[in-house]
Amino acid sequence: MDRDERERRAAEAGPVAARLADQGVVGVALTWVDNSGITRTKAVPVDRLANAASWGVGASPVFDAFATDDSIIAGRCAGGPVGDLRLLPDLNRAVALAAQPGWAWAPADRYTQDGTPHPQDARDVTRRAVAALADAGLTAKSAIEVEWTLGLDEDDFVPATRGPAYGFTRLVEHSDYLADLLTALREQGVAVEQIHPSTRPASTNCPSPPRIRSAPPTPSCWYARRSGH
Repeated sequence: MDRDERERRAAEAGPVAARLADQGVVGVALTWVDNSGITRTKAVPVDRLANAASWGVGASPVFDAFATDDSIIAGRCAGGPVGDLRLLPDLNRAVALAAQPGWAWAPADRYTQDGTPHPQDARDVTRRAVAALADAGLTAKSAIEVEWTLGLDEDDFVPATRGPAYGFTRLVEHSDYLADLLTALREQGVAVEQIHPSTRPASTNCPSPPRIRSAPPTPSCWYARRSGH
């Protein structure tokens, strides 16, 4: 990544940061998903977004070797805290979070210090996979369904509802919560195909409609998780 590219990214970030600040944003969460499926993050003040866009935010490659319990395994491209990657926000995806006032979110691409994509960056892997499909005359089409469970504030898990699987009772008992959730997702611009109780105790499903993309899609599941937290 040369100087001209860094200056272009900084110039592009200026209006984005101004728009977010006008929406009351003070911090921007830059996220990536590791190999165990956990969303990791570093955040920057909104007035430092341009610097993050041009030079990135430091992040250790060790997260590629983190398990779900934060224990570390060995790997060829990662496995220890030595070294540094740069998180560069995707400014086209930067958006204020409806359910978290004061915060915005942007997915981050991970680069090495010399400005090349990190071999284990999931977004770059996805781009290459989508490009390979396009070369074969195919178009990627995907959808996401988020499922979660509501529990009471107890030491042990106690379902927040005792209604049957797919029962209307569950929807009635959680009607205010689900209405707030749908409102937040609508304000966030997340399309929801349906929302319904599921089979596990107090669980709910919220699938999004399939979309066709030529690049990694906005993870609607991330919005839904933040909104339904």
